[in-house]
Amino acid sequence: MADTTAVPGAGDDQGRAGARDLVVSYCFPPYVDTSAVVAAKRVRETGRPVDVLQNRMSAERATDRGLARIADHLVVRRQQLPSPTLFSSWRGITGFTQRGVQRALEWDREGEGYLRMYSRAHFTASHVLAARLALLRPGMEWTAEFSDPLSRDVTGAVRHAPAREDSLLETLGEGMRRAGFAPPTSGNSFEWAEQLAFAMAETIVFTNEHQRELMLERVADAELVDRVREHSRVSPHPTLPEEFYSLADPEYPLPGDRRNIGYFGNFYATRGMGSVLAALEALPQRLRAEVCLHVFAGRPDEVEQEVARRGLGDCVRTGPFLGYLEFLAMCRRMDVLLVSDAVTQGLLATNPFLPSKWSDYRGSGTPVWGMVEPGSVLDAQPLDHRSPVDHVSAAVQVLAAVARS
Repeated sequence: MADTTAVPGAGDDQGRAGARDLVVSYCFPPYVDTSAVVAAKRVRETGRPVDVLQNRMSAERATDRGLARIADHLVVRRQQLPSPTLFSSWRGITGFTQRGVQRALEWDREGEGYLRMYSRAHFTASHVLAARLALLRPGMEWTAEFSDPLSRDVTGAVRHAPAREDSLLETLGEGMRRAGFAPPTSGNSFEWAEQLAFAMAETIVFTNEHQRELMLERVADAELVDRVREHSRVSPHPTLPEEFYSLADPEYPLPGDRRNIGYFGNFYATRGMGSVLAALEALPQRLRAEVCLHVFAGRPDEVEQEVARRGLGDCVRTGPFLGYLEFLAMCRRMDVLLVSDAVTQGLLATNPFLPSKWSDYRGSGTPVWGMVEPGSVLDAQPLDHRSPVDHVSAAVQVLAAVARS
C-alpha cells in the first residue's frame, strides 16, 4: 500500500490526531476530472478537516496543481490507493474497497474515530467502499452523493458491468438485508452502487430533482423509494468564492474589437456546437465581424478541421488546454460564456443532466448563453441568453444580439 501523504499546511498535531470526517472519492485532486473538482468543492463547502481515500489515477488522468487551492488546506491525511484504475469492473471495485477498508480502519483507530463519511460517485467504487465501511462502523453518519445516474447513460440505456459473486458482494447483500431491503438480483455493479447508498446512507445527495426522479424510476421496491425521498436532498454543484477567478493570469490574447464568446468542454460538430457554427455561417458578415468564438476543448485538431471546412477561421479560434484556475480566470475575461445541454429528447422523460460548468460560470459574473432543451434543469437557470439545442435560427438571433451589445 502506498504511503500516506501529509498535506502541506496541515499541522503535525492535527495530522497525528486525525480528522473526524472521512471522504471516499475514487477521483479527487490533484487529478483532472469533474468529479474530483466537485468533491473538493464539497469539502471546502463543509469546512471541516477531512481524511481522504482516493484512487491513484496517474495512468488515466492528468494532474493539476492548481486544484490544491480548493480544499487541500482541509485535508489532514490522504491515501492514493494503488488499486487498478478500472472505472466499472468488479476487479477494480474490490481492489479499491479492500485497500480502502484497511487504511480507513487504521486511521479510525489512531484518532478519536470518524463521526461522518462522505462518498461521491461517479465512480461506483466510492459508494461500494463507503457501504463496506458503514457496515464496519455503523456509528458513522454516511452522506452519499450522485453526480449523475449510475445505472443509466445519457441516452437512457442501462449501464451494465457484472458484479462477481464473491465474499464482498455477499457481505454487502447481507448488509442491505439487515437494513430491511432485498439486494439487487441483476448482478449489475452500477445498480449495486446505487441501491447500497439508497438503503444505507443517512443522507443521499442529488444535484437536481430530475436526476432523483430518473434514478428512482428503476427502483421496484416502493419502501426503498420512500426511504430515498425521506433521506435525500437536492444540492447543486457548489460555486467557488470570487477570489478564485483572479488566482491565475493565462497568456491567451483576446481581440479587443470583438465580443468574445468562450466555450469550454467537449466539442461535437454534429450537435450543440454544430448549430453554433452553422449560426456563425448564417450571420451577416457585418455582425460576424463583431464576434469571436473561442473553443477550449480536447482534440483541437478536430475543431480546427471543422472550422476550416466551414470557412470560419475569421471568427473562431481554438484555445490551449487550461488548468482549472486558468479556466476560471478566462471565464472572467470573456464577454459571454457558452454552455450546452446534453441531448435527451426522445430518450428520457426529463433531462437529468446539469452541466457542472454552470457552477463555475455562475461565479464568474460573465453573461452566460445556454443552449437548452426546453424544461431541462439548465433551462431553469438564470441565463442571460438562451436558445434551443440544435436550433440554428435561434442561435443566429443570440449571436446578433451579442454582436450588437
